[in-house]
Amino acid sequence: MFAATAVAISPPLLVLRVLSPALVLFTAISLFTAQPPPPEPSPITSVVVATRVPRRGLILFCLSLSSFTYLFDGLAFVIYAVINKYWPSRTGIDINSLIGLVAFSGLAALGSWKDVKGVEVWSLKRVKVAILFSLILDVAQAVIYGESMPKDRACTFFFCSRQGLARCINRSPPSLPISV
Repeated sequence: MFAATAVAISPPLLVLRVLSPALVLFTAISLFTAQPPPPEPSPITSVVVATRVPRRGLILFCLSLSSFTYLFDGLAFVIYAVINKYWPSRTGIDINSLIGLVAFSGLAALGSWKDVKGVEVWSLKRVKVAILFSLILDVAQAVIYGESMPKDRACTFFFCSRQGLARCINRSPPSLPISV
C-alpha cells in the first residue's frame, strides 16, 4: 500500500505547510481590532483628490478561490484516507487544509465586513505582507517537496532525462504529441 510506505514528510516541509496559511489566519484575526480612520474636519473641501481604489471583486474572487483549493485539498485527503482505510499521520495536509480554509474564507468575509464598516482593509500593509509571505512559503514548500522526491522513479511524462527520453515518448498518450 502506497500510503503506508511514504507517510511522514521532512520537518521543514511540515512546518512550511502549517506556517503558510497560519500567517493569513493571524492577519485575518488581527482585523477584528481594525478601526475606521477618524473623519478629517476641514473647512476646505477638495475638488480633485487622487485616490487608489482596490479591485474588491478580484480580491474576493482570489481569496474565495484559494479557500476552495484548501477545501478541495482537504476533501481529497479525506477521500484518500477513507478509500485506503488509513489516515496518514505527520503529513500536515489535514491541518493545512483546515487552517487554509478558515484563514482565506475568514479573511474574505471579515475583510468585506470591515470594508462595509469603512475600514480600508485591502490597503493595509499587514494584509499584503501576509499574503506575500504565504505565497513565498508555498513556493518554498513546492521546491522542498520537489527536492525530496525519490530520484530513482521511472520517467514521467513531463520530466524526462536524456537517457529515458525514448521511454517517455513511447509511454506518452497518443493525443499528446511530444516534440523533441
